[in-house]
Amino acid sequence: MKGKVCVVTGATSGIGKAAAAALARLGATVVLVGRDRGRTEAAAAEIGPASASPPRAEVADLASLEQVRGLAERLAGLER
Repeated sequence: MKGKVCVVTGATSGIGKAAAAALARLGATVVLVGRDRGRTEAAAAEIGPASASPPRAEVADLASLEQVRGLAERLAGLER
């Protein structure tokens, strides 16, 4: 997975968090997306030590089209 950017929504708990951690261990650059900044940043910090590169935390409520568009713009600017 090295060189790949993986965006994981719902990454603050459960399956999303487990998937983000597994992808990070495989060498992917992981972007965690959650609605709550504190929980999203905490999940990224928890996953960080097992990652080849520091995970990125992004905040967006996917029920809001405006926030989805903003997230898409931020993600489009990521270097690969």
